[in-house]
Amino acid sequence: MSETKEEKLFTEYVRNYNPDDSQIRLKIVHTWKVVQAADEIAKSLDLNPEQKRLVHLAALFHDIGRFEQVRRYHTFHDAKSVDHAALGAEILQQENFLDDLTEEERAQVIEAVRVHSRFQIPEEDEGFQRTLDQIVRDADKIDIFRVSATEDPKDTSGATLETIDQDRISPLVYEAILQNRSVLRKDRQSHLDFWISFLGFICDLNFPASSRMVLEQKNWNTPLQTMLDTHQITDPLTRNQIEELLAAARKQLETKSQEKTL
Repeated sequence: MSETKEEKLFTEYVRNYNPDDSQIRLKIVHTWKVVQAADEIAKSLDLNPEQKRLVHLAALFHDIGRFEQVRRYHTFHDAKSVDHAALGAEILQQENFLDDLTEEERAQVIEAVRVHSRFQIPEEDEGFQRTLDQIVRDADKIDIFRVSATEDPKDTSGATLETIDQDRISPLVYEAILQNRSVLRKDRQSHLDFWISFLGFICDLNFPASSRMVLEQKNWNTPLQTMLDTHQITDPLTRNQIEELLAAARKQLETKSQEKTL
């Protein structure tokens, strides 16, 4: 399939950023992986061609704010820099990436970008807008599991894993995962909490196809399982907690992957 106009515009835009920066490279690869996942989720749903196109574009531009975030602040941490999703929405309003869309379609894509990293989708986002939001959020989470399993921890978490054995799982983080809830950023107190919080993505997956992809890619548990297998975590209580949370997460993933698409 030939490259679309919007894909060419994306490629041209990211050329403005340092290709030798590992965080820039990470986000370019991440973008295309999210596009692939979003297209696959859209294929599993009863969407028309126009809707599938909007899914593709929202996924393509979902992290467009990350590149400027890295250039300005050298971090992916929104709390320490800027809300990358809000910045992405601003960039999409200013640039010509979506000029071939109608005003309504353009607004839908920008809204999906704006809310993709929020704790929850706004209640006022209904109908196809909500579906679009959900697909982009799912596709993003699917590839974040891969990123967390394969990329340099310094680029993803902002810290190495050398001292993680000194960390413990905060009670609020532990309870959230056990109760199938996403973890609030403010509740994360340690680097280990950061890695545990990825398990909270599972309860927020919206479509059976999303859960199936997570299971098939086999990245969702890699960082934590590696910490156990290599005895990077030695505290007995912490090891037991991680094993318990991984087992609960696997059960939830398997259940969600077998649900029927409405």
